Amino acid sequence: MKKFVLGLICGVGLTATTAVYAADTIQAYLFPAKFEVNGQNKEIGSEYTVLNYNGHAYVPVRFVAESLGLGIRYIDKDGVISIMNEPTDVDEVAKRVWLVQYHITNGVDGKYVKSLLGEPSVERTNDDSQQAVWRYDISPVQGYKYEDLNKIDVKGLEQGYIKAQLLVHWSNEGKVEKIELWYTDKDKHIYTYYLNQDGSTAGALYE
Repeated sequence: MKKFVLGLICGVGLTATTAVYAADTIQAYLFPAKFEVNGQNKEIGSEYTVLNYNGHAYVPVRFVAESLGLGIRYIDKDGVISIMNEPTDVDEVAKRVWLVQYHITNGVDGKYVKSLLGEPSVERTNDDSQQAVWRYDISPVQGYKYEDLNKIDVKGLEQGYIKAQLLVHWSNEGKVEKIELWYTDKDKHIYTYYLNQDGSTAGALYE
């Protein structure tokens, strides 16, 4: 899936000067708007663009959702943009899975990931032969050990030594490049979730 620009339509008339061509038949304009959410100013950041098309403001839905404290993800197989409150009354595994799926995207940095998940259980830094990787062991049994930073401990998940495991792969610029998440539910089924380098996602029940 290619990276996409998502927008919310605001019913206000706008004027702007810089034209952007999104397709052969659509002409939109860059709109340098400022934002206020619940009375507080919100900086939109250089990674987002606001457009004016046919007198409506198109605002990145991720920016709006996260400004309101919501999580957002794009579910490739269904073509669905999912916006969701943080779940309550759930265990640590479900909460961590939600944070990964609804808040971690390609290009975020280590400081942001640590603000969500804390310090990794094990990490490897970039060198000439290996890519930087962080591993998060979620709800492991006491004394759990697993040395491999290249693949998920599937056996450990199957035998209940750990309830979820996350591998975060980093680019040379220190940005999230891709992630691999395997986790179990209350019925001990194992699920997978992948965020790929191109921004696409995939997941399945492991059998």
